[in-house]
Amino acid sequence: MNSARFLSLALLFIAFPVRAAELTKAQTAAERGLKFLQADAVAWKKERQCSTCHHGTFTLWALLEAKKQGYAIPAETVTETAAWIKERLKDIDKPRDTRPGWSMVNSIALNLSLMATAVDQKEITADELKRIGGHLLRHQEEDGSWAWSSAPAKNRPPPFFESDEVATLLGYMALNSQLPPKTETKSDVRDSYDKAAAWLAKVKPADTTQAAAYRLLVKFRTGTSAKDLQPEIDAFLKRRNKDGGWGQLPNAASDAYATGQALYVLSLAGLRNDREEIRGGVAFLVANQKEDGSWPMVRRGHEGVTPGPFTQPIVYFGSAWATLGLMRTNPIGSK
Repeated sequence: MNSARFLSLALLFIAFPVRAAELTKAQTAAERGLKFLQADAVAWKKERQCSTCHHGTFTLWALLEAKKQGYAIPAETVTETAAWIKERLKDIDKPRDTRPGWSMVNSIALNLSLMATAVDQKEITADELKRIGGHLLRHQEEDGSWAWSSAPAKNRPPPFFESDEVATLLGYMALNSQLPPKTETKSDVRDSYDKAAAWLAKVKPADTTQAAAYRLLVKFRTGTSAKDLQPEIDAFLKRRNKDGGWGQLPNAASDAYATGQALYVLSLAGLRNDREEIRGGVAFLVANQKEDGSWPMVRRGHEGVTPGPFTQPIVYFGSAWATLGLMRTNPIGSK
């Protein structure tokens, strides 16, 4: 055996235990993150008696992703969580409320739709997704967009309530999964979908990681070829910071929300888990997890708005995306 061949084999054997150790740490971090989400959701439910925009949808999403990726999840936990979150769909069939502040799209409906297309699941049924589609049709604005909220900017902090662009990207993907055959001559769903596409085509894209991630996912979902999608993926990868993570804004510090969301969307778009960029993001999340299984998050506000001191939702959202990203890229049984 020549020396070059021997060296390459030696390096390969060294890489195996290193990768195995990385994988174990990532899977452990994912399990700890999931425990935090469940405990925090139980505490929220006990205190607030509702699932809200955050403690509910993302708990169910994380549980379903964990189950899909081989993590041990009791079936009754999934069932109970799904029943809890679906309480917020009880009014989904009502006509649009025209009162100011009450006429906006249901944020839970938008995220449940994305979850249902990202994870093989049966908890949100086809009938419920169709009802959500009807809600989206009734709550679409005249210009083709969907609006998060008419509340003042201080009461709808990013990244969750980031922009109508993000809401519209979510609504567009939700309707994409419900499009009828093109041979169907009349379709309210297709009309709404086309209006949303026209709005997204003319609005200037926001330079945020979340908007970039969802625009990338839209192109993947709507059949953009791998060749044409590659420049979009390359541009998104360039948003990474030197520490391996992603920040919510250009030049912003890396955090769990942006990094976890980036890992999750890139995986959905077909990027391999062993890519250096993916492993760097995973390493950032593992290194920055707190003892209780959550991740530190700093609130940000819309331009000109000073963020408030209430951090529970953003810590939960950040920890949810971090957990989703880790589980998606580090399934049980992978090597």
